[in-house]
Amino acid sequence: MELRNLKILLSALCLILISAALNAQITPWEAASQMQKGINLGNTLEPPDEGGWNNGPAQEYYFDLYKSAGFQTVRIPVRWDEHTQSSPPYHVDDAWMNRVEQLVDWGLSRGLFIVINAHHEEWIKANYDNAGYRDRFDSIWSQISTRFKNKSDHLLFEIINEPYGLTKEQNDDLHQRVLSVIRKTNPTRIVIFQGHNWGGSDELIQAAIPDDDYLMGSFHSYDPYLFGLEGQGTWGTSGDQSVLNNKFLAVKNWSDEHHIPVFLGEFGAVKTCDYNSRMRHYRAYVIYAQIYGFVSCAWDDGGDFRIMERQGKSWNELKDILIHTSVKSPVIRDLKVVRDTMLELSWANPENAYDSIIIQRRTDYSPYTIIDTLAADSTTYLDSLVNQNQYYYYRVIGHYTEADDQYAQPVRNLVPVYVPKVRGFYNGTPSAVPGVIEAEDFDTGGEGFTYHDTDERNIPGKYRPDEGVDIFFINWESYQIGYTSPGEWSEYTLNVEQEGEYTIKTIVSAVLDGATFKLKIGDRESDVLTTPTSGSWFDTTSVSTTMTLPEGQQIMRFSILSDPDFHIDKFIFSLREEQKEDTTTISVTALPEPKLLLYQNTSHELVVKLLNGPAIRKVDIYTIPGRKIHAGYMSKYDNYLSVSDINPGLYIVNVFTHSQVFTGKVVIGR
Repeated sequence: MELRNLKILLSALCLILISAALNAQITPWEAASQMQKGINLGNTLEPPDEGGWNNGPAQEYYFDLYKSAGFQTVRIPVRWDEHTQSSPPYHVDDAWMNRVEQLVDWGLSRGLFIVINAHHEEWIKANYDNAGYRDRFDSIWSQISTRFKNKSDHLLFEIINEPYGLTKEQNDDLHQRVLSVIRKTNPTRIVIFQGHNWGGSDELIQAAIPDDDYLMGSFHSYDPYLFGLEGQGTWGTSGDQSVLNNKFLAVKNWSDEHHIPVFLGEFGAVKTCDYNSRMRHYRAYVIYAQIYGFVSCAWDDGGDFRIMERQGKSWNELKDILIHTSVKSPVIRDLKVVRDTMLELSWANPENAYDSIIIQRRTDYSPYTIIDTLAADSTTYLDSLVNQNQYYYYRVIGHYTEADDQYAQPVRNLVPVYVPKVRGFYNGTPSAVPGVIEAEDFDTGGEGFTYHDTDERNIPGKYRPDEGVDIFFINWESYQIGYTSPGEWSEYTLNVEQEGEYTIKTIVSAVLDGATFKLKIGDRESDVLTTPTSGSWFDTTSVSTTMTLPEGQQIMRFSILSDPDFHIDKFIFSLREEQKEDTTTISVTALPEPKLLLYQNTSHELVVKLLNGPAIRKVDIYTIPGRKIHAGYMSKYDNYLSVSDINPGLYIVNVFTHSQVFTGKVVIGR
């Protein structure tokens, strides 16, 4: 008999242990590990009446979409004020409580974690010192707690949303007081608390922590504010990423110190933001939340922060960032137009374990489709099957045969209308050879056609400011190409007057020696030439080579091969002496050539000087297209012209003496 009783007792004990195991209360850390990918059902139960804003009433199929998409958590913001009596006993309308419970059950029945809160309860924030208002808020939470006390531990309570208007002390008091109300009926339900103000990360770190074992700390972030909430500017530089990482790291340190998991209850950026910046912004929030172990719940309001297309029962591409992006995903580097009508996509692969790379593309009028599958180590893709004047969107997917695919954030660019480039001669005609060719007078036509510069800006901007080549004004007398980088080049159309062997002297300045360059004229190439040092940027030296050139018009390309930086002033072409026609009948003593000096002084005057030359009689000023805008005579002692009434820009100046005309160019500023 005793043995039988012992067997009965052991059986009963086993049943109790099994039941306890099946119904064990989940801990906050266990919950956080299972809640990682979350989304808000925003602008739905927060209006005074459900469906009163930009969305209709919530539908049960929403939760099927959440589940099938891969979300684990749905936060349901709820406004209670409009459905609660304003005087004791502060009864919450039964129909409203039933409706909230219906949505909670839709989520719980699908295995989702559900968070409900008190949202847009401005009345308590503005009147916290009023005891009656505090009693009303306590009563609301008492009724919520009683109604939901038997629900699964996958239901979490969040006491209040963004308590802006409460002081830190009031917010701390509210959380401690309401937590005590909840614990009367829900002793182990996980409760989320938030710092004061707008519930940011700094405020969470400052908040008083209730003495309780079932807490999560929450913060919201749309930072930076002007980008995330106002749509201004761009986002995604290394500096932007560093600021965001530091924010998350500070919260992570707080979490570790207090052993409290973190719930990122809201984040996002308005759809009016720069598209590529917005995609980078969402990716960064998802990645940092994963790195630091936070539950992340993207804000989806069906409007400016839309993610689910509620009526269409579908998703936009933000969903795939939230669900399929991780530290293992490809990282988009660039999407740029090349060869005038092609798009080049480039990315980095953080690991080499992909089985292949999938390229997807869409337009504004068509969904994403696979356009190519590449080798696993691919990092570039050139797309020529595009139309002009149309946006194209791309995704790079790291594909695994036996694991989940990893998505890069989408990127887009516009294929512009192609306008054929036309070569022009900067000074109106090809440069005469033999003769002097100023380095800054490369052919017109544009980037990638008559020149290439690694930066699209003319950084000094002293000459041809709308072109990308960097041009300096040295010693108030000489324009020079500078800020050189390997791979840059410029082209010049030459008119070679006589076939023969030419000495080509390239005038340069350099602080350091050792840079290399070469010249290509027609189908002839020079040797690789090396620059010596000139000692400073203000002194020049030369590098010479010889090339045999045919008669006629041909294009010279000057190409920079290696660093260090140097300046290029001009190219001097001389026909070898033995090949010149002997037309000299008398010998003369060479005098220094007159040198024209043009620059604008600080008094908005144009200084005109002719060094080693006769007196200046007359000065004419022309626009680059050839329109004369000034003509005037000068006295022999007057070297200054007022240019205050001339618009800023580049001008051609003709200077007349009694027997000669000298021509130069000058930039006139304000």
